[in-house]
Amino acid sequence: METDLTNGIDLGSLAGLDFTPAWARKAAGVHMDAARGAKAASEQGGDRPPPRPDSPRRKQQFAPRAKGAPQRTPPPRPLAVEVRVLPEPKALGTVVRKIQHDYHAYKLKDLAYFFLDNPSSLSLRISPPREVGDGAPAKAFFQCKACGFAALDENDVARHAIAAHLCDYYGEKTVDGEPPKGNFSCVARCGLSGVLLGPPNAHDFGAKVREMLDTRYPGMSEADYRARLEMVRDADAIEEWRKGAVKKTVYFAKGSEAEISREAAEMEFRRSILPSLVSTARQLSITADVALSSPVPGLAEAVRGAIDAERRSPAGMCFALRGAFHHKKLNFFRVNDSRGQEFVTGVAFREFDAEHAIPDLASVARFVADNPCSSRAEAVQAGCSGTHLDWLASTGRVVAFTNGVYSP
Repeated sequence: METDLTNGIDLGSLAGLDFTPAWARKAAGVHMDAARGAKAASEQGGDRPPPRPDSPRRKQQFAPRAKGAPQRTPPPRPLAVEVRVLPEPKALGTVVRKIQHDYHAYKLKDLAYFFLDNPSSLSLRISPPREVGDGAPAKAFFQCKACGFAALDENDVARHAIAAHLCDYYGEKTVDGEPPKGNFSCVARCGLSGVLLGPPNAHDFGAKVREMLDTRYPGMSEADYRARLEMVRDADAIEEWRKGAVKKTVYFAKGSEAEISREAAEMEFRRSILPSLVSTARQLSITADVALSSPVPGLAEAVRGAIDAERRSPAGMCFALRGAFHHKKLNFFRVNDSRGQEFVTGVAFREFDAEHAIPDLASVARFVADNPCSSRAEAVQAGCSGTHLDWLASTGRVVAFTNGVYSP
């Protein structure tokens, strides 16, 4: 099974999709559009595919809200932004190469849903909000150049950059130190993880809180996190913290041996590296999975709404795919009439010259012509050679759909 690790697209799932329409299961009454080899000029037609609740990504990312379900807080108001939903270039290239090296015909609308079901394969073009809040002037986005993470607040992007990219520039190691000295009446314990942070009056306590936020809870505010701290006065807990505090984590800039604290590493990162990692953007170019994880609820809601709308009617995605596939010289055809279901294939269609073909090959071609939409198993059972079927399909003499159905 071929897999694109960069974008998480399982090509096996692409090959396994049943792109063959309902008409392909009928015994007769099927005819190709006379201009099946020409470029499709009209908009997407044909029947609308039924919902596909079996998609795990759809369940995870875009599950509809249950009607009547209690909600403690109303959904966030979507930002007034324009969101264009497009195929991500690397994912698109993977799919194009799959079609180019395959002789099967793929239904264009199902290819559109294949992208829509994979958030990492969607590239979004997001125009800035026309207004923020109640009539406030429009703002530009701040974006992390390393991964595309975006927000309206520069501090949100800065916190993300420290949590996600500090390790790209600084290494860390654990060293032995002296146990803390003095009498301590209590220590703070994280109510989420159970980690003992130390006495709240210690000089490095604030740094430990920020480190927990950066490394474990980047989406939580410092005030909310401090509200979850528990003050423990148990002597055993205090002694446990004292023993654990002997081990210290120190940081060093990569390429240097000078050891510094995490707080110092963050200060250096903010001063010398962060300015080159954060940019302002009047228009975002971002993948859907990154946009959906934005700390701006309204941005994520606007993206979710745009993707849901495209899923209800994927005309925009089909238009984008059609243009990209035409550019790559792929071939289109429709079935039954000029507004029938649209298919794309890497094979150029041509007429079969039965007069000059070997008898066995001509016999297979004649079987497909006399039995349109027959399956491969039916053809083989009737005495057709699978090798001859493959040759006819790969050279464009017959059409091979992805579930093994053949048509003249």
